[in-house]
Parts: sequence; C-alpha cells; structure tokens
Amino acid sequence: MKRSIFATLLLIFCVSSLFAKVNPKNLINANVYSTILKEKRDLRILLPNEFKDTYFSYPVIYLLDAESNFATGVEVLSFLMDNHFIPPHVVVGIPNTDRFRDMTPVDSVLNKTIFPTRGGADTFLQVLETDIFPFVAKQYRGSSRRLVMGHNYSGLFVMHAFLSRPELFDRYMAFSPILWWNDTAMLHDMDLFLTKNSSVRKHLFMSFAKEAKNMLEACKELAKLLEEKAPMDLKWKYEWMPDEDHYSLYRKSLMSGMEVIFRDYKYPSVEDLAKGGVGSANGFLRDIMLNYGRNEKLPYSLLESVCLQLKQEARYDEAIKFLTYTSVNYPERAEPYFYAGEIYESTDKPKQAFKFYEAAHQKDKGRWDYEQKYLAMQKLLEEMRNKEQNKTPL
Repeated sequence: MKRSIFATLLLIFCVSSLFAKVNPKNLINANVYSTILKEKRDLRILLPNEFKDTYFSYPVIYLLDAESNFATGVEVLSFLMDNHFIPPHVVVGIPNTDRFRDMTPVDSVLNKTIFPTRGGADTFLQVLETDIFPFVAKQYRGSSRRLVMGHNYSGLFVMHAFLSRPELFDRYMAFSPILWWNDTAMLHDMDLFLTKNSSVRKHLFMSFAKEAKNMLEACKELAKLLEEKAPMDLKWKYEWMPDEDHYSLYRKSLMSGMEVIFRDYKYPSVEDLAKGGVGSANGFLRDIMLNYGRNEKLPYSLLESVCLQLKQEARYDEAIKFLTYTSVNYPERAEPYFYAGEIYESTDKPKQAFKFYEAAHQKDKGRWDYEQKYLAMQKLLEEMRNKEQNKTPL
C-alpha cells in the first residue's frame, strides 16, 4: 500500500527526538475584553516566521482549549508551516474560562446540576465575531479566512459553528466531538442543514477514536448522513483512528486533518512535474495565488530534482525547458547552466555546451569541476577550429 507523505512525516514527527522547534519570538500572550461576556479573555498567539518582514494579512487558525492543547498545536502547526504543508497562518489559542458554558449548545437533556452554566455556544460565537476577530485583525493582520479546531467539547462547538454560523469560518476540524450531547441532537441538525443547503463551500474534517458505544453509533450515523446528503462543493472527510483513544488522537488528527484540508497547497512531486512539464509548475503556482493569495515559487531543490530526472531519462528537450525555467527563477544558481552544458555535450553540440559551461564557471568560480569542464570544452573547440583550418586548401 502506498504510504502518503503525511503518514511518513507523522511517523518521523512522533518518534523522533528532534521535535519541531517553535521560535519563542513568534509567541505572544495577549488579552481582549469581551463586551458580550463582560470578562477579559486571554489569547495565546503564534505568528508565522515571515510576519515581521511582510505587510499583508494572514489566514487565522483558532485553536480552542488552548490551556491544554496550545503547546501541542503550535508544535505541529509550526512544523507544517515550516515545511510548506500548510500556508503561513496566525494561530490564536483561546483558553477557557468556563468550558461547558462556551463550548456547549443549548437545551441539553443533562441535569443542570452537572453543568449549571451549559448552553452558551451561540453566545461564544458572538464573542468571536464581535470581540476576538476584530482584535486579531487589527493587532495581528488576521484576515477573514479562518479555520477553527477543537477536541471533545470544543469539537462539539466546532460542529455547532459549522451548522449554525457557517459563514464565520472556511475550515472546520472536530476531533472526537461529543455527539451524544442533547440526546445526539447534532445528527438531526446535520440532517436538516444538509437538506436545506444545496451548496456549502467549506472544508470539514472529523476524527474519532475508540469511543463509547453511543459515541460510535452517532459517529457512524453522522458519516452516513454526509455520504448521502453532502453537496458536491462541501469538502469533508471522516477519519476513524482505532489505535487511538478519545484523548490520545489529538496530534494524529491535527496532522491528518491538515493534510486533507490543505492538500492542494502541498508541493507537487518530482514525478508529477516531470510528467506535466513547466506548464504544471506554473499551474500549481497559479492555483496557490488564486486559492491562498500567495505569490510563491517552487523551491530550487525540487526544480533541480526534476531537471536531473529528465536529464537522466534522456528527455533532453523537456530538460532544457525546465532548466531554463529554473535559471529564470534562480538566476544566481550555477548548476542549471552546468546541467545544460552536459546535455549539449552529450548530444554533440560543443558550441552550445561551451556557452553554458562558461556561464556556470562565471557564476561559481569556486567549483573546480566547473572550471575543468569549461577549460576542457574550450580546448576541444580550439582543436576543432585548428582542424578545420588545416583542411582549408592553399
């Protein structure tokens, strides 16, 4: 079975002692006064590495239950941002002041003595919209592109937000949401929502582990509803994690969910670029601009690998096109010129080969092999000229 690149990275990330390092300079503690709840709310902020060198706005990831999940969350998210698996985001962790008040919808059938303040999810959505979103936009250049993620009761909140205020976020990630809440009313709400909406241009990722029987039954019913009624433009996935329990699945869910939600942001493979040519490279970057508003270029190491593969397969015309593309994007690099020289030499075009060997040597005079190849080709051309002159009749 072909292992996804995320599965491989997850294995490395989870077992390696060299965990992703979060730059402490990018971490900020802030607070905002909620005019809705009449209380101060603490926020834990992670800024992208490039933040201080830019002026534009960033999409925002809202990480709930930050008092327990922020450290793990930013460790994983920093790793993913640094390795171009997700775009740079501002990450906003929101610690709870009253979790059962803010994360649960109204009308629970549970005895109110167990959760006396329950049922404030709609109010907390107003807090986000009225107090927190504007603060993040003003202070940290947060854009209107938002992702919300939560686990357990905050996963229930994520599902409630998706169904009741879908316009607030573009992407939703719920890990083991408490679907049994209010006698599994979430299933009825989902059924009604999908029936009423023929178009839902959102992303939804859900994960479940080894759960209690009532949770598992609700999970299966929810997945069945989505399979039968989800509109075509709703990009959703349900992931079952039998090797995890209700509390251990957070890190794995975060990695897997980001793979699903930002699949189109991941760099194309060497094989895909070699097959699609320069057009596929430009197409990928165009989609990144359209979907994420980012003007990027493919990394040199990836382009070089494509060039070398095409060269090795003797697809010389395609290789030259990719080498030209690479040299335009990375004019300071000498290697593309040297590789082009090798191609022209192998196809018995010494004049073109010399031109590119000379360019490679001029760009990197510290490379002894470049100098030797340049001098050898220069000598060959002189010998060819002398030979031609000797053939000339007197």
